[in-house]
Amino acid sequence: MEYKVGQSVSGTVSGITDYGVFVQLENGGTGMIHISKLSNSFVSDIRSFIKRGETVTATVISNDNGKIALSLIEDARLNKKQDFESMLSSFKSASDEKLALFNRDKKRRK
Repeated sequence: MEYKVGQSVSGTVSGITDYGVFVQLENGGTGMIHISKLSNSFVSDIRSFIKRGETVTATVISNDNGKIALSLIEDARLNKKQDFESMLSSFKSASDEKLALFNRDKKRRK
């Protein structure tokens, strides 16, 4: 089966190494999740984080020559968009507060 980048796939952890885990995909094939793609936080001991036989749902991040790279971390582009929108909203709120204070002080000086 052809896996597309961004596609969500499910499978069972079939092997664990020091650098990542191998996942036997439900629809055939094997994918690998690098240790850096397991969590947003630092994973020091991969074997205490995930176990062989565990079922996971991951996102395909690349598919080059049948080598399927997976990630358990949400798409960084979506996170950046949400983070930007949050920053913009915070900036607008702070700006509105400062403008209100400025206008209040301006009226007092008259």
